[in-house]
Amino acid sequence: MTEEQLFTFTPEAEDTSNTSSQSAEWLVLSVEDDPGYQQSLKLGLNGLTVRGRPIRFLTANSATQASSVLAENDGIAVILLDVVMEQDNAGLFLVNTIRTILGNSRVRIILLTGQPGMAPRQDTLKEYDIDEYWNKVDLTEEKLRGIVSSNIKTWSNLTELFIAKRGLQMIVDASRALTSKQDVSDFTYTVLKEVSRVIGIPDTGGMVCASRPSMASLEQCEVVATSGEFSQSNSPLLANLLEEQQYSEQTGLIEAINEALAHHEHQFFENWSILYFDTADVDNNQYLIVVKSPKPLEPSHITLLMVFSENISNGFVNLALMNKLSMLAYYDEALGVPNKHWLEREISSMSTYDRSSTSLVFLSILDFSTTEITLGTNFSSLIVSTVLEKIKATCQKAMTICYLEDGRFAILYRTDRLTQESNLDRLASQTVVIDGVVQRISNNISHVGVQDLDALDLKKSIKTAQLVHNSPRLKLGAVYAITKAHIDDINARHTLLKSLSDALDDGSAFFLEFQPKVNLHDGRPVGVEALLRWQFREGEVLPPGAFIPLAEASGLITKLDSLVMELAVSAARELAELGNHFAVAFNVTHADVMSPSFIPHLEQLLKRHQVKPEQIEIEITETQAMADYEGINPILETLINMGITISIDDFGTGYSSLAHLSTLSASTLKVDKSFVDTLMLGESNSNTHILDMVYRLSRQCHFKIIAEGIETETQRDALINKGYETGQGFLFSKPLPLPALIDWLKKAG
Repeated sequence: MTEEQLFTFTPEAEDTSNTSSQSAEWLVLSVEDDPGYQQSLKLGLNGLTVRGRPIRFLTANSATQASSVLAENDGIAVILLDVVMEQDNAGLFLVNTIRTILGNSRVRIILLTGQPGMAPRQDTLKEYDIDEYWNKVDLTEEKLRGIVSSNIKTWSNLTELFIAKRGLQMIVDASRALTSKQDVSDFTYTVLKEVSRVIGIPDTGGMVCASRPSMASLEQCEVVATSGEFSQSNSPLLANLLEEQQYSEQTGLIEAINEALAHHEHQFFENWSILYFDTADVDNNQYLIVVKSPKPLEPSHITLLMVFSENISNGFVNLALMNKLSMLAYYDEALGVPNKHWLEREISSMSTYDRSSTSLVFLSILDFSTTEITLGTNFSSLIVSTVLEKIKATCQKAMTICYLEDGRFAILYRTDRLTQESNLDRLASQTVVIDGVVQRISNNISHVGVQDLDALDLKKSIKTAQLVHNSPRLKLGAVYAITKAHIDDINARHTLLKSLSDALDDGSAFFLEFQPKVNLHDGRPVGVEALLRWQFREGEVLPPGAFIPLAEASGLITKLDSLVMELAVSAARELAELGNHFAVAFNVTHADVMSPSFIPHLEQLLKRHQVKPEQIEIEITETQAMADYEGINPILETLINMGITISIDDFGTGYSSLAHLSTLSASTLKVDKSFVDTLMLGESNSNTHILDMVYRLSRQCHFKIIAEGIETETQRDALINKGYETGQGFLFSKPLPLPALIDWLKKAG
């Protein structure tokens, strides 16, 4: 098969920069909650073309909306990302979502901030995988166009490289399927057998195939395969084999071999045939097949051998190409070690026994991305190669060392040998000299049993194990063991996140339960708190703690809180219609309150359900209320002026400033359950003193006060003795669905 038959080449497009792998437009996404500034960005980029292609400007006004845009457009080249949106760090959360959850390492993220204090440049570049950081006031139109142009070109190059590598691996796998002989040794033994059959060499003859690195001498030609009488020799070099067989004395034979090497062509001498094959253009190598026949070959045999040699030549070239492609697809070219594709292939091919007795060690260089941004690619490459040498010196019992990418290594071990590798933890901290400069390098190290990886989806399973490896649970200096439980936990969270997103699209799986607030003296209901529940699957209801943190991390919390607000307002209307005119309380986050649409949306709900503001109570935690006091206090004051009650939840667990507390726009303090729990001890302690202090503080600042988590009569009586009048907890009622709450209220009179 010829080289032309092995590969099919498509005609070149007229503009090679505009490949079919990329669309006719560059997609640039602006994630910005300031419509005016977003419009100025759009105008600044108007008419910009890069490599002859225009820009299509996409917009999103929140991290949540940006997630949807990213899901619908996988070819976005550049993201112009604001930091402060629905949350102070919404933009930074989105960076982690793009890099970690979506796994998109190619899109260029340019952070734009009008509040540098919220995300300081050095800290942000160090902790987040972003490409550029700009203060909005420093970004002129000229700079904007230059920044976007250069990053589009970078993304284009990265994308073409990504597509090329993916295609390269497909070519390798397809090429291997074309022949059953996948290495030079198998191929040459087959060649010798077929040559013997073509020209009819009996047992008294023999053949030897040798490889010669380009420009090497005859003495350096290495034996690859032998047959016939040459198979009795174990000599690794062709010259030694000929000497053993006393053929080197035949001056004409040595001259014929040298002629073949010098003139790059076949030579025929008496009863010797020297066939020459050149793959130097592919792998810098040449091959000789020396054929000894009992008598000189007939012209017809020489003709057959010459024709067959064309097929042999193509076979050598194809093998060289496949080996070269295999090296490119499965090895890191700069380091000369296997890459992640090799690792996946190797583990996939393991038997059940091998999987059960093999472990995989992960080692990642801490802050590698920051180092690469700060010191450049060349210096980072030196760090990687230096760490690799340290790994080779330390991990002498390892089977294989692989370089995955971005400062991350994977090391295969037989499990029993891993337990004998006593110096592995020394790799966690290294002092090395690079370009004459002493560098301190820190590494995270963990290991996982290969049997704990999912063989049916190995690529995803290895990536999941790396997510565990990258988690904060790792302690520097220790070799952390990743278990199947850790991997299952990550997979479960991903599954739960997908289910949460789907459930929010529908909304019907979420409902509220209500816990009454009562007068501690007579048990009379004075209000209720709405608590969110998720009907996850039939017979399984999830409390907020199981999914709220996931919603906050993924940017879904705003959508979830909006649903809670609507359900709570609707419940307030239904309770009021039954004669219960107390307030229904629900929790909000700092991001909700700071959103410009929060108050208008609440007013719209009140109007639609015909609910008075006095029937609504908003709870926000002490920590969130005080974290941005200057920003949130005026909004809380507006809500109070509307007639809405504001409660500070979990009071006593945060760090309130007394100066701020005295002017805080709030109606009620809710004392955290942790302080009420101490009343079970029946003795005075620091927490009971805090209860006294909070009560006195509420009187002085004119706050109402509610105690949470009351479970026993002892606690209730102690609180009454301290002056508390209102509380909630299991002593009075657990959280109830709305119909059950209505029944409870009827019984409570």
